[in-house]
Amino acid sequence: MPGIRISTAVRTGPTTDTVRESSQAFFVGKALRGPTDRAVLIGSMEEYESHYGGYVSWSYLHPTVQTFFEEGGTQCWISRVVGTGATEGSLTLDDSAAADALTFTAVGEGDWSTAIEVAVVAGGASGTVNVQLYADSVLVFATGDCSTNDQIVGKFARNATASRLVSVSNDGGDLVAVAASTPLSAGDDQRAAIVTQDYVDGLGLFLDSYGTGSVSCPETAAVAMYQGLLDHANNNSRIALLHTDAGVTDPTTFARTITATEGNTEHGGLFWPWVYAPTGTLGVNRLIPPVGYVAACRARVHNQTGAHVPYAGLVSSARFVNGLEQDVAKQTADALDAVRVNVIRTIANSIRVYGARTLTSDEENFRYLTAQEVVNSIVVDSYRSLEDLVFSTIDGRNTVFASIEAKLIGVLEPMRVAGALYEAFDAQGARIDYGYTVKCDSSLNPVTQLADGLIRAKVGVRVSSVGDRIEVDIVKSNLTNSVV
Repeated sequence: MPGIRISTAVRTGPTTDTVRESSQAFFVGKALRGPTDRAVLIGSMEEYESHYGGYVSWSYLHPTVQTFFEEGGTQCWISRVVGTGATEGSLTLDDSAAADALTFTAVGEGDWSTAIEVAVVAGGASGTVNVQLYADSVLVFATGDCSTNDQIVGKFARNATASRLVSVSNDGGDLVAVAASTPLSAGDDQRAAIVTQDYVDGLGLFLDSYGTGSVSCPETAAVAMYQGLLDHANNNSRIALLHTDAGVTDPTTFARTITATEGNTEHGGLFWPWVYAPTGTLGVNRLIPPVGYVAACRARVHNQTGAHVPYAGLVSSARFVNGLEQDVAKQTADALDAVRVNVIRTIANSIRVYGARTLTSDEENFRYLTAQEVVNSIVVDSYRSLEDLVFSTIDGRNTVFASIEAKLIGVLEPMRVAGALYEAFDAQGARIDYGYTVKCDSSLNPVTQLADGLIRAKVGVRVSSVGDRIEVDIVKSNLTNSVV
């Protein structure tokens, strides 16, 4: 019937303004557009789409990032991958003498560039032009009156919207001439030629200076990919979130292969099965790898509590994900936990991560992901804290030793208070230690070593464990017996 109809929806997204660096995620994959020479820090789905474009059916990256934010993630780094030989679209405009004046180059390879158009109209003042940028036939930026090509280049570079779509270079001619709206040429992302090694190489854009976090590739579960993820996580104090291919009904062999053949498995966790997430069409869901959901559960926990708390159980209850590729019975989940698979299950009508295991066989030290998570946080926080003391003077009173110890204690003490480090007490309740030790003194730093500029410190930590099994004996008594 005639009239106005307004519908409402609820967006979940982050539930806290706190953004701990350790909560961030790193995703590598394919996208419609965007830079491929650097990783970009993203703080929302809208920001992702402004850099990398909307949903495309040939990639899992977009729905993975969407799930991450809808489930409560707060920030992530994106590394876009294209095939060898990929090209960017471009457009060169002339001055009034038909000499090259300005070249507009698409930010990122692919044929999406044909949707970008540039027009040059006469400015309001004599001797000026106004350069206009269109995306999908919609005006998104205009320079206003400009009298030189350098002014035009500068205005495009300073505008957030325009600089995410095109880069502009001055070709040396006179002021660009008036020109009708013209599209950029078509680039080619060569996505059909992408191989697993391209994704592994894409991990290199995630610099160690970006800090700790989780890292994953939703595009493939190939051997070279999980090898690359585990190596990257180990070298950069991160956690690799791994997944199987879609359609796998029993991940046991996959998990055992990784455990038996790979190194650095204390830095990785395997999550299964795939999950369903809503699309923009009512009632239509999309099957995607579970890593976006798991990364978001991890982000929630790190932001609200800390690295020592597992992102499993009640705290991982899904808010956006609404189905599983395969429902998992308790008996099956128990068997998979024994081979170090973290199962995603429906518990009390709520989808939850129901495992916190690493893939390592060194269960005494790294049975749970939280053990490596805490170590990663200590490594990164110590690095950041001690950076201020680099180039300190080494004097005879050992002042710098005391400063280093104080910095390290400042990293560890909040973790102890939060429960991340396991304090030791004797039978009478007297404290034996605080769950950590810090040492930086002359015994670790002989004069001959100090003369070379090297200062050594030593930290010992005892990371708290995780209670992932609770056993209760229930004994039934009859009316004539006492209750046990």
